[in-house]
Amino acid sequence: MAKALLRSAYIFVFFLLGVGLQPFSLSEVLSQSIGRRFETEISFPKDLSTPEVKFNLQLTGSRKFKIVLDEVSNELTNVRVFDILGNLILEDKIMPKDGLQKNYDFSGTNSQLFVVEVGNAKYNKTKSIYAHPQGTRLEKVGN
Repeated sequence: MAKALLRSAYIFVFFLLGVGLQPFSLSEVLSQSIGRRFETEISFPKDLSTPEVKFNLQLTGSRKFKIVLDEVSNELTNVRVFDILGNLILEDKIMPKDGLQKNYDFSGTNSQLFVVEVGNAKYNKTKSIYAHPQGTRLEKVGN
């Protein structure tokens, strides 16, 4: 009886060691213990009645365009212009006094495509515009 009990104890200990030494990769164990940031609160814009921003982009020349808003806003309208790689080229605001249009000139850049984000406290819209008017030849950079 004592031998059977001792044998059961050995089996139980080996079982526990076997379960404890499962072949886990160290990276799996460490990745699970790294603290992750979770969104714990919901934030809303101060003014929920802010209307959606509607706009168009119109090319006015090589690497020049204007933003045309559909209606005048009583608030600041944020404008961010990115190149095709996602680099922020310009961050600007359209004031209510600016009216419906604002011109931009990026002739000093080499970008061929611009991504324009226009928005307010509640909405953002993104559109893109090609840097050259249709039918124009591209200038060669370098030799």
